[in-house]
Parts: sequence; C-alpha cells; structure tokens
Amino acid sequence: MDFLTTLFNEYRILVSALLTTLMLIVMITIWWDKVSFWWLNVYYSLPLVGKEKRLSKDYETPVKVYNKTWLNSEVSLCADFASHYEKVNKDEELFAKSQDYLGKVTENGRNNLHAIGWVLIAALVFVEAMGFSYVLSGFTIPGASESMQQQGAIGIAFIISVLLVGLTHFTGHELHGNSLIKKAKVWWKNAKNRDRNTPELAPNTRINLDKTFEDDAEPQYKQLINRIATNAEVKPRYLVTIITAVAIIVIAVLATYVRGQVLEREHIETVIIDTSSSMYQEQDPYAEAVPAILLQNKQETDAKSDEDIWDREKKGGWGTFIFLAFLFVLLQIFGILIGFKTGFAGKHSSDARKEIGPFKSEREFKAHYSRLKQQVARIAQKRLTNLQQKMNQRAETNCQDPKVLHVLEACGDRSFLTYMEELGAAETKFDQSTRRREHQTQIDNRALHASNAHPEAAVAPTPAELVAPVLDAVVVPETIVVETVVAPAVAAVETSAEAEARIRQELLAEIAKSKAEKVVETEEQMRERLRKELMQEMS
Repeated sequence: MDFLTTLFNEYRILVSALLTTLMLIVMITIWWDKVSFWWLNVYYSLPLVGKEKRLSKDYETPVKVYNKTWLNSEVSLCADFASHYEKVNKDEELFAKSQDYLGKVTENGRNNLHAIGWVLIAALVFVEAMGFSYVLSGFTIPGASESMQQQGAIGIAFIISVLLVGLTHFTGHELHGNSLIKKAKVWWKNAKNRDRNTPELAPNTRINLDKTFEDDAEPQYKQLINRIATNAEVKPRYLVTIITAVAIIVIAVLATYVRGQVLEREHIETVIIDTSSSMYQEQDPYAEAVPAILLQNKQETDAKSDEDIWDREKKGGWGTFIFLAFLFVLLQIFGILIGFKTGFAGKHSSDARKEIGPFKSEREFKAHYSRLKQQVARIAQKRLTNLQQKMNQRAETNCQDPKVLHVLEACGDRSFLTYMEELGAAETKFDQSTRRREHQTQIDNRALHASNAHPEAAVAPTPAELVAPVLDAVVVPETIVVETVVAPAVAAVETSAEAEARIRQELLAEIAKSKAEKVVETEEQMRERLRKELMQEMS
C-alpha cells in the first residue's frame, strides 16, 4: 500500500491520465455501436475532408446493383450505413426464435454474470488471498525487505485470485451443463421405456438460432441435446471440476501449513531472544545468592508458564488458520454456485439472451428496434440526398454525357430504403436457394445409402420429396377459371383445390422425369413406381 501511495503522489497527473484513458476505452467498448455510427455521420459531414465531399466527385461511374443502375458513390454510401442498419433490423420473429431456443434448452430466465458481480467475486477472492500471500512472500522472496514482501504479496494474491475466479466460474458452468445432460438422459430413458422405437440420443448439429423451429417435431430430450455441447457418449464431464477441487484443497492445506510453520518459527525466535537476554543479564554483586532450590523452583515455574502460554497460542493460532482455510473453501464454493446459477450451456443461448435483452414482449421489442431503424434510415437518407445534390451540381457544370445526366436525374428512384429492400430480397433468394440445395442433398444421400444397402431394390425419392421445395414458392389463387383440356367431362370452372391438385400432378410428373437419371433403377421399375405413386396422389 505504501508503494501505491508513493506512486500516486509522485506521478499523480500520469496516473490520472492513465485511469481516465482506461475508463474512456471501456465506455467506448461498451457503447461501440453508437459511437461508431456517430463518427460515421460526422466523417461524412466534414466540410473539407469529409467522405461525402470526396464521393461527390465520382458521378460518372454507373454500377449494376440487383438489376438496377446506381452510381458507385451512392452504393458506397449506402454500404457504409447498411451495416449499422442491419444491426437494428430486427423484428418480432427474432424475439420468438430467441425465446424458443432458450425454452428448448431450458435456460429461459438465466442471465450472464453482471460486471458488478465479477468485480465483487474478484475482490472477495483477492482479499482472502492477501491473507496468506503475505506469508508466502516471505518464503518466495527470502531476504527481501518489508516493502518488497508487500509488493510480492500483492502479486501472489493477484495470480491466485485470477486462477481461482476463473476455475470456480468454469466449474459452475460445467456442473450446469452436466445437469442438462442428466436431465436429457432421464427424459430419453423414460421415453425408451414407453416406446422401444425411441430415436437415439444424438445431437443435430444443424440447429442454431435461425433454425430453432426445425426440430419442433422431435422429442424434448432431443431438442435439449441439439443445443448443448456434449461428448460422443453424451455423458457428463468433470475435468474442470476435478482440477478446481484439487487446486482449492492444495492451496487451503499448504497455506494453513505455511501459516503454522511461521507461527512456530516466531515462537522459536522469541524463546532464543529470551534465553539470550537471561544469560547476559547483569548480576548485582552486592545481592545475596539465591538458594538453589528456590532458583530451581522459579525456573520450573517459568518454564511451565511459558509452555502453557505457547500451548494456548498454538491452539489459538491453528484454530484461526483452520477457520481461515474453511472460509477460503466456502468462498470458492460460493464462486462455483454463482457460476452454476449464471451463464449458459447452450451453444447459442448467450446470443439468444442478448437478442431478447430487457424486453418483456414482442411488442416492446418491435417498437424499440423500429424506432432505431427509422433513426438510422433517416440519417442515411439525409447523407444520400446531400450526396446526390452535390453530384447534380457538379454534373451541371462539368458533364456533357446525356447518359450520366439521365442517371443523375433519376436519383429520386434510388433511396437508402430501396437499397436495403433490394439487398434483403437478394438475401432471401439466396437463402431459398440454399435450402433447396440442402434438401436435394439430403434426398440424394438417402437414395445413395439405400442403393448401397440394397442394390437390387434401390428406392428412389418420392415425387413429393422432389417437388417439396418448389411447391413452397407456388401461390395458388382462390379461384382459377381455365379451359379444360384433360377431360371433357370436367367442368370449365376449376376451384382452387382442384387447380392445386392438377398443378401438383403436372409438377410431379415433370420433376420425377427429370430426376430419373439420378436414380439407380431400371426404366420399368421407375415407370411402375411412378404409376403407383401418381395413382395414390390422384386418389
């Protein structure tokens, strides 16, 4: 403490500047999204060196963005603000997904440990570690001065507190994860006792926050296992728990032992000092000699008194050391309990909780992010409008190309929200293509597995499976009036259900025919199989 006081007194300005900088860095890190958006807006609006000023010089570079002509400067501006818009472009569907994910992993209601909780636990462990780190510093830094031993004690206490806080918190997380695994295994065994055809206890690694609804039809134990990290045997793990237990016991026992040795060393030093002082004590030459028997009685009495005092001191010291060791172990158990009650074992539970935030309902969630989206879009559109005006002013003076002038005159059709809508449409199209490709891969894998297992009777995918991704995009009107060409007996007015059945049959025939080359079976087998399936569909 003397070292810290001296350091602060001699370098007060330097220490104050350092602490202020650290606090500023922490605040910027916490509110980075708002700070970065504010700086982007300022950077664009600077009069001489701003990015808006620089982009306005490039008004002759058209680019194609999703089949629409834009200017390169406009695209650059919209792309800069699009990243901030995407961060707040959240709707009630994301809220529902997050709640669904936490509910299936049975972690709804849990939260991460708050920063204040981390500081409190670290402070408690540091204070406890300081109690025996000063004793340890006398042996780790032998012959050091009192000031050096204090500095060494602070360093040792810091190392011990960091290790113990981390170990106890991870131990709590491990025990919480083990409790979820045990819960899932109990549910699985109960289901297995009721039904012998119960699916195996294996996770589906494709489940994440966006695909949380894909396993709605699966049992509850499977939904839980899909969302936590497990080993191949789906059994609890205790590696971190064992390491933490060993560390706590070793530190508690060794610290108590060292404290006891220091107590006995101090007693021996006291006895040596007392003996030396009595040996060299000056005798009064004029005093009468004390009788030997009285001197012997006095020495025995003093020895017994010293022994009784030492016995009391030793018992009191060891009792205190044992109590401190018990308090140390109890504090680590408290840290483990905090780790058990806070944090998440689900692979995406922390992200889901972060998305839900402090909101209690979907309405609050949607209203909050709608306001943020409007704010970002309004500022981005203001910057885009200013850019378009500046480019028009430059083009009127310096440009004679009619194509460029025509593009600039049509700037009213190019807004920031239009850019975001086209971007969202492209992403939706890509997601649909990805889902169709994954669906087709699953069908091909099942067909390949069946053909490898039974080459003589390879089973082709059903037409319903082949056409499923396509039918998702088919929109059938309520009533369709068509000319009947299939059978004269059919009425000219076709209902929506009849139209859907007819379109389904036509698509089944076309897609099954296009997929026939991929199936390992003869043409006669394929024709017979398709005839039976289509007759079933018609019935």
